[in-house]
Amino acid sequence: MTLLASFNHPVADAQRAFRRILKAMSEPGVMVSLPLQQGWGALSPAATALLLTLVDQESPIWLDAKIDSEQLRSNLRFHTGAPISSGQDAPFALSHAAAHPDPAQFAAGDNLSPEKSTTLIIEVPSLNGGLTLRLSGPGLRETRAIAPQLPESVLEYLRARPHPFPQGVDLIFTCGEAMMAVPRTTVVEVC
Repeated sequence: MTLLASFNHPVADAQRAFRRILKAMSEPGVMVSLPLQQGWGALSPAATALLLTLVDQESPIWLDAKIDSEQLRSNLRFHTGAPISSGQDAPFALSHAAAHPDPAQFAAGDNLSPEKSTTLIIEVPSLNGGLTLRLSGPGLRETRAIAPQLPESVLEYLRARPHPFPQGVDLIFTCGEAMMAVPRTTVVEVC
């Protein structure tokens, strides 16, 4: 078992990361950096910081086979205590763009229990240079254009948005030390 570093100052860094994650979730499409220099193995520093900040022993996480490793599992157990879920109905899921994750496969909740929805964290090659998406809705005074490099499965989900609010999946895209979010309340137009 290889344990890797966590935050240098666990409490202060987790609080700083949480504030930045809240900014990204409340202002869809805004790119924020997270306070971590090194990720766990192949995992980016941003995805690692998200896990250190958001998951714990009461929030199971589903791991895509493309990103799953014993090193990741060991560090999740040691640093967060988060149980690994075998089902895609966990509150958090971690995937990689190369795995072509389909957000529609994750818990959609229902009108009576939207809290069953999943926050899907996807490692992407870049948060720029992809197909342009125009965002509007809560947290945005005017439309915002973003262009993360997303797999076709995620673009198709964003085009269709098969689950009306409050159902749906909150998406977080990570690359290097940066992240951006597209919450389920965001209206997305694929340009």
